[in-house]
Amino acid sequence: MSTELIVAEKPKVAAKIAQAIGENIKHHRVGSVSYYEGTTDGKHIFVAPAVGHIYSLAEIEKTSTYPTFDIEWKPAYEVDKDAGYTKGYVQLLEKLGEKADEFICACDFDIEGSLIGANVLRFAVGKKEARRMKFSAVTHTDLQEAYETMGEMDYNNAYAGEARHILDWYFGINLSRALMSALKAAERWKVMSIGRVQGPSLELLAALEKQIAAFVPTPYWELNAFIKGIEFKHAKGRFLDEKEAKRALDNTKSQGKVTKVEKKENLLYPYPPFDLTSLQVEAYRVFGYAPTRTLDIAQRLYEDSYITYPRTSSQQFPPTIKLPAIIRKLGEQEKYAHAARYLIDNSMFKPMQGKKTDPAHPAIHPTGLAPEGVHEQEMKLYDLIVKRFLALFAPAAKREKTNLEVDAGELYVADGMRIVEKGWTEFYAPYYKGEDIELPRFDESEQVAVENKKKHKKETKPPNRYTEASIISELEDRKLGTKSTRATIVETLFKRHYIHGKSIKVTDLGIKVVEVLEKYAPEILDEQLTRKIEDDMEKIQEGSMTKEAVIQEGKEILIQTLDKWKKHEEKIGKALYEALKASEEKQSTIGACDKCKTGNLKIIRMKQGKQFIGCSSYPDCNNAYPLPGYAYITVMEKPCEHCSKPMINVRRAKMRSFNMCIDPKCPSKAGWGKKKEEKKEEEKA
Repeated sequence: MSTELIVAEKPKVAAKIAQAIGENIKHHRVGSVSYYEGTTDGKHIFVAPAVGHIYSLAEIEKTSTYPTFDIEWKPAYEVDKDAGYTKGYVQLLEKLGEKADEFICACDFDIEGSLIGANVLRFAVGKKEARRMKFSAVTHTDLQEAYETMGEMDYNNAYAGEARHILDWYFGINLSRALMSALKAAERWKVMSIGRVQGPSLELLAALEKQIAAFVPTPYWELNAFIKGIEFKHAKGRFLDEKEAKRALDNTKSQGKVTKVEKKENLLYPYPPFDLTSLQVEAYRVFGYAPTRTLDIAQRLYEDSYITYPRTSSQQFPPTIKLPAIIRKLGEQEKYAHAARYLIDNSMFKPMQGKKTDPAHPAIHPTGLAPEGVHEQEMKLYDLIVKRFLALFAPAAKREKTNLEVDAGELYVADGMRIVEKGWTEFYAPYYKGEDIELPRFDESEQVAVENKKKHKKETKPPNRYTEASIISELEDRKLGTKSTRATIVETLFKRHYIHGKSIKVTDLGIKVVEVLEKYAPEILDEQLTRKIEDDMEKIQEGSMTKEAVIQEGKEILIQTLDKWKKHEEKIGKALYEALKASEEKQSTIGACDKCKTGNLKIIRMKQGKQFIGCSSYPDCNNAYPLPGYAYITVMEKPCEHCSKPMINVRRAKMRSFNMCIDPKCPSKAGWGKKKEEKKEEEKA
C-alpha cells in the first residue's frame, strides 16, 4: 500500500481535509502539533499542516553590512526567535516525509501557498515530484472534489513566489541597512526600513502631503434661496467675484416661479461581489476595521468553512459554482431565510458580476454553512459578506431623481432623490449607503415664496487625505504590491512612524525619508520599477520568464542604487538625523503641563512597550498620566470637549485606532471597562 503525505497550509485546514477525504482517520499529536492518519481509495495517508511559511530566507554567513546577497532558505525557527513555534511542524513533516511515497500540496492556491508547499517538498520531504489540490473553500464537498481532480504541482507559481521573497529580502534588508548605516554615520541608531513597495507607497502619500501643504485656498461665494423649507442653490454655482454674487443676491426677488419640474427614473444595480480589496474598503467604511484586521477575520472565517478564500482579486463566479445550492443553505439560517426564500421562489439565480478576475479563485462568498461559536467581529464580517452575496441576485432598485428650477429674478435649482423600489438595497440593509433627499410637491408655473436668501463665503479645499482603506485601493489601481501584502505595507509605514492618523498624514520623518531618497536613490521610489517587477512575477507564472532572470535584473538595479548611496552616506545620515530628532521631539510632546504650568507633558517610553505621560520638570513636578502599552500615540489638534485636556489617538497593530482624553478621570471615560466586566460576568454565568 502506497503512502501519501498531504500538506495543508494551516492546522485547521489539515483537520478538514482529513475529515473530508479520509477513512478510519486517527488524530495524532507530537507535542503541540497535530496530524492525521488514515486511508483513502486503498492508500495510506498522512495529513499534516504547516503554519504558513516554516522556511525563511537568511544570510548564509551573518553580516551587518550592505549590499548582501548570499542567502539561503532555513527553517524559520533558526532565523527568527519569534518563530520558535514552527520547529515542531518542521520536524513532523521531515519525519512523515521519510514514510511517504507521494507528496500532495494542499496549501492555499496562490503563489505564497505554492511556495510553502514547494519548500516543504524540497527541504523537509526531499522529493522533486508532487501533485496539487486546488480549492477555494474548505467544505467537505470542495475538498473531496479537489482531491479527486488534483493535477501536477504548480511549480511556476512557486518560482514566482520564491522570486518575490528573494527580491523583497534583497531590497528590504539592503535598503533598510543603508538607512540605518547612514544614521550610524551621524552617531545615531534607530530601526528604519524601506522596501521596493514601501518606497513608492510612502512617496505617493508624501506627494499628496506636499500638495496639501502647498495648497492655496481660493475664496468663492454661493447663493441660497429657501423655498418651502428646501434649500435651493443659485444655478451658477460658485461666484468668484463677490460683487457679482451680491448683485445676483439683490436681484433675487421674494416671489418666484417654478420653471422646471423634471422627474426621471433609473435603475440602480447591485454592487459587484467582494474581492479582497473591496471587502477591506467596505469593512473599513461600515465597521472601521483596519484592512489587516479584516483580512485576519476573513482568514478565520475561511478556515472555519464559512466563506471562500479571501485573498482573491476576482469579482466573478465561474459557472462551476453551485450558486442555487448556496442560497438554499443560507435559507436555513433564520436571519437570511426571508431573502433566500424570495430568490428561490422567483428562480433568481443569476448574479451581478464585476469586471475584475482572478484565475485562481472566485469572488468572496459564503459557503452556506451556518457559523457556530464565532466572535462578534467574525459574525459582523460574515453578515456583510452574506448580505452582499444575496443582494447580487436581487432585482435592481428603482430610483427617482427630481430636478427643480425656480426663477426668482435669478435662477435657482434643487435636486431630490428617492428609492421608489428598494430591490437589492433591502437585501443589503443596513449596509447600503444611499440617502434619500425628499422634496415637497412643486408644479410647473407655480408661484412660490422665497422665504429667505443668503450669500455664503467659502474657500476651495485641498484634496482629501487617504484612509487606510482608500490607500490600499489606490495601491491596487497602481498595481503596487499584491492583494495579500498591501495592508501589511501600510501597517509597516505606521509602525515606522512615517505616517499617522485615521486620515493619513505623513510625519516630518516620513517626508524627510522621501526627500533623501528622491535626491540620492530615486529608483527606490520609482513606481514603474516596482510595477515592472510585479509584471515579471506574472511572466514567471506564465512560464515566459525564469525566476533567475527576474532576480538578477532586480539585483543589478539594487547594486547600482546602493553604489550611489554609499558615496553620499554621511550627508544622508545628517539629514535623517536632524529629521528624526525633530520628529521624535514633536511626536513625544503632548502639551504644557496642567499642574506646574512651566514644564511640558511628554511621552516617556520604557522597555517592553510600556509608556506613560510625564512632566519635563520632573522631579520638581510629578504630574503623570497612564498610556496603553504597545501603542503608537498621536497628539490630536483639538482638546477634550469634557475637560479641555489633550486628546490623543491610540493605534495598535491590526486593531481599530481610537481617540481618548489623557485623563483617566475624565467624564468621557465614565463607562470604560464596564462592557468588559459585563461580558466576563456573562461568560461566568
